[in-house]
Amino acid sequence: MKKLHIYLAIITLIALSTTSCASRKKMVYFQNIESDTTDLSYPDFQLIYKVGDFLDINVLGADPELLEYFNMKKVAGENPTGNYLSDNPQTLGYKILDDGTINFPLIGKIKAAGKSQLQLTQELTRLLKVYIETPVVSIRLRNFKVTVLGDVVTPGTFNITNDKITLIQAIGVAGDLQITAKRNNILVIRERDGVRKNFRVDLTNDDIFNSPVFFLEQNDIVYVEPNQARINASKYSPVYSVLISVTSLILTTIVLITN
Repeated sequence: MKKLHIYLAIITLIALSTTSCASRKKMVYFQNIESDTTDLSYPDFQLIYKVGDFLDINVLGADPELLEYFNMKKVAGENPTGNYLSDNPQTLGYKILDDGTINFPLIGKIKAAGKSQLQLTQELTRLLKVYIETPVVSIRLRNFKVTVLGDVVTPGTFNITNDKITLIQAIGVAGDLQITAKRNNILVIRERDGVRKNFRVDLTNDDIFNSPVFFLEQNDIVYVEPNQARINASKYSPVYSVLISVTSLILTTIVLITN
């Protein structure tokens, strides 16, 4: 009987070695936010267009014939300039080419890479006044995607329909962090102008709201590292875990019956 208790204790210790108790300090987001905080300011953010982006550009104005030309619909199978997004044959999308420009009807090449939505809208509006009396220009980034990987519920690459998304929102889109995720060491990988930069973010601290990666950019990659308990558990196969559980249950039952 004494040996039985020893075996049971050993199995329990092995099982516990693959898990650990997480403290509140490691689990709770934004721990130092005061309940009466009223400061809702965020970092100034303007999404900057990059080479390879596809833009939806829509022009409104008083001349229907000219507007029809600027907002023309693509005929399936036609690609007159190689400047258009091909995943939707019904709508034109202007690709920012390797030289940083888009090719716009009548106007020709316009520098787009490195400009914000506001800057490019103002530039197009100014140029279109030659053809349209009071043009109204709207621009939307079509291929805004972010990737969330690691210890989240639903990792993957996500299409973003708005021009802004925060790191917190992106994690929410991915189903939130797993209970075993390291909340104080989130990695954001960003590439801009051919240079890759890595940022580390602590979700347990409200300093995240002032982080340069609080707002994500197109093609950002978010990686969530698992904690040590999750890493330890991955060393053992699911069969191993089941065997430990079954053996522990059997030994516990024997102890209860024989006592």
